[in-house]
This record gives sequence, structure tokens and C-alpha cells, in this order.
Amino acid sequence: MILPIKFSKEGPNGWLAAQNKPLETAKLISGKAVGLDHIYYKNSSPSVQAGIWRSSPYTEFYEEYPCDEFMYIIEGSVTIEADNFKATYCKEEAFLLPKGFQGYWKQEEPMLKYYVIIG
Repeated sequence: MILPIKFSKEGPNGWLAAQNKPLETAKLISGKAVGLDHIYYKNSSPSVQAGIWRSSPYTEFYEEYPCDEFMYIIEGSVTIEADNFKATYCKEEAFLLPKGFQGYWKQEEPMLKYYVIIG
């Protein structure tokens, strides 16, 4: 039987208290990217992954974002910059970063988000 999956901003039991780990980044520009990810749902066909993610402040540059990713910010904020574009997304805001995006992810404070990755 297929059932709905509940997401919690606390993550699974003990997740908030768990130690941060180094995060994989595109091209790290500044800061130290450490955090934690928990996948609530994963499907290989079609390729979909959904979960909760947290991170310390850092900045990275993407030559080409590898997937379409919908994000809902629970805490913190991030500024996305590209040629002739700059937008800051804050707590309780949502956005989609499309596959192929080229630009900067500038996170100046700790962040907690829900995400859905497609592709």
C-alpha cells in the first residue's frame, strides 16, 4: 500500500541534534559548507528525491545546476545571483532552481529547507 509521507521541520528523531558533516558543493567560494540531509522519499523512475536539508553559511558557484530543485525555506535565507539577476529567498518562501542554472548560491546565515529534486 502506498501512503503519504509526513515531513517534519525537526527531521527524523535525533536529526536536529546530529553532528553536521561536510557538504558537497559545486565550486566553494567562501565559508565552510557543513550540514545534514535527510531523504524522506526517493524514486528512481521518474527520478525524484524529497527531504529536509540544513547548512552553515557558505557561497558556491554553479557552472550548471545538475537538476530541477524546488525549495521551501523553513529557517534562514539564500541569495541567488546570475547575470542581470539577484533574488533573496527567506523563511516561508519557496522557489525552484532549474537544471542548467549558472550562478551563485550565497547563504549568509544557517539555513533549513525542504526540497524536492527532479532529474
